[in-house]
Amino acid sequence: MAVNVSKVEPKYRRPLNDEQLLVLRLLYRFRFGTSEYIAEFLGKGSVKVVQKKLKILEDQGFISKRYDKGYKLAGRPAEYFLTPKGARAAMAKDDPKANNSQKITPQGIKNLYKNPGVSDDFIKHCLNILKIFLKLKTVYDNKLATFTRMQMIPFGYLPTWRPDLLLSLKTGAKGKGTPKRFFLDIWDGTRPFFVSVKKARSYIKYSEEGDWPTDTQAFPMLLILCDTDKNATKLRRQIRKALEESYEDMVFATTTVDDFLVSDSGSDKLWLKAAEYSEDDKSYTLANLYKSLEQSD
Repeated sequence: MAVNVSKVEPKYRRPLNDEQLLVLRLLYRFRFGTSEYIAEFLGKGSVKVVQKKLKILEDQGFISKRYDKGYKLAGRPAEYFLTPKGARAAMAKDDPKANNSQKITPQGIKNLYKNPGVSDDFIKHCLNILKIFLKLKTVYDNKLATFTRMQMIPFGYLPTWRPDLLLSLKTGAKGKGTPKRFFLDIWDGTRPFFVSVKKARSYIKYSEEGDWPTDTQAFPMLLILCDTDKNATKLRRQIRKALEESYEDMVFATTTVDDFLVSDSGSDKLWLKAAEYSEDDKSYTLANLYKSLEQSD
C-alpha cells in the first residue's frame, strides 16, 4: 500500500538575515541571477558557499531556479529567480522611509509570476544586464546609481518602453553637483536588429512628447551596448538618420559589450556619438559626453 508522506515544515525558521535579503532584492531587481554573479555582488570568494546559501532560500520557497540535464551538458549554470513568496517576505522588510525605487511593488510581484515560463533569450538578456551592472559597480563604485526596469515601475513619467538601466552619475566636488542621467540599453543578439532601431526612435518620440521633467533635469543621454562593432556602426547610422528627421537635440552613444567589459575605469574613452559623421569618430568617457554637448552649444 502506497503511503503519502508529505514534507513536514519546521515549526520555527530563523528570520531572514541581511545577506539573504540582499539576495532576494537583487533577484527582484534583475529577475534572474547565477551563483557566480550573486557571489560577485556579495563580495564572496567561494561560489560553492553561495550555492549552499541559495539552497537554503530555495528550500524555504523564497527562490527557485531553472536547471535540467541539458544545462550540465552545455556548461550552463543554474539560473535563480525570486518567487512571489520571496518578494513578499522581502517587501515586509522594506524601509517605509526609503525611496520608491528601493521598494518592492505589487506590480513587480505580479511580474514575477511569469519567471518560470520566460524564454531562454529573456533569461540571457537579464543575466547580461546583471553582468553590466556588476561592471558598472566595479568601475564607478558609489559615484553611479543604477535603476532596473523593476525599480522604474513607480515612475510613470518614464518611457513606456523602459531602458534596461537608468543611470545617475554624481558630479562635482564630493558628488554634490547636478547628477548626469543616462538611459542604457544592451543589444546582445537576443532580439532582432530592427528592434534596436525601433526602440531608438521611440526615445526620440518620447523626447518630443513624453513627460520627462526637462524644466528641472536635462534629458538623459542614450547609451547603447551592442554585440558587435558592425551592429554598433549600423545602429549609429540609423539613429543619425532618425535624428535628422526629427531635429531633436539628443545624444546617443554606442560601444560594444566586449569593449565595455574589459574597461578598467570611468576614464576609458569607449563611447562613440551617433550624431558625428566620421567613421573615425572621436570617443568619449561617460562624463565627457555631457561636456562635449555643453561645448557644442
